[in-house]
Amino acid sequence: MCKILVIKNSPRKNSNSELLVNNCLKTIKKEKLDDVNIKIIYPHKLDIGPCMSCFDCYNNGQCRFKDDMQPLYDIFNMSDIILVSTPIFFNGLPSHLKAMIDRCQAIWSSKYISNSSRINRDKNRRGYLFATGGAPAYDEQFTAAKLVMSMFFKVINAEFKEQLLVSNIDKKPVKDRQQILADAQLIGQKIVDEICQQKD
Repeated sequence: MCKILVIKNSPRKNSNSELLVNNCLKTIKKEKLDDVNIKIIYPHKLDIGPCMSCFDCYNNGQCRFKDDMQPLYDIFNMSDIILVSTPIFFNGLPSHLKAMIDRCQAIWSSKYISNSSRINRDKNRRGYLFATGGAPAYDEQFTAAKLVMSMFFKVINAEFKEQLLVSNIDKKPVKDRQQILADAQLIGQKIVDEICQQKD
């Protein structure tokens, strides 16, 4: 069973970033693969507090705060493919997703401090980023998001496989950009091909 985790970080339903990942998923679902399970989470709907830098996780790799983050540690571990869609706010990730990623300090600590890894380090995970920016393209528009996502994927032992970054959506939304939608579908097809290759 290939488990795909989809993290939709826009607080707006049917947003530009969500449309990107939905087009990727459309291709995957079209294949009707029996051994694929898709789980979708929305960070803005979860009760996830910020990391308080208390260092409790240095003792045993466990976060002491009991909120909606707790089950996510196991979900990350079980996932084979992680798709993250997000808008860019002030050159970075919106706070809901950033809080979730910051709380992965417990996973980092379990790997490198307490030597009791909460993540299967032998599992072949792949990570994908779909991000949209309202302004026309400019240098470093997506730099902060890419750096944070790169660290997130590294901590959960996922290869940062591919990204689709789209600027200027305030003037030209994703729904009106057929090539961009096709690019998202192409990523979905690549994922399908990888899943099929692993079955052979």
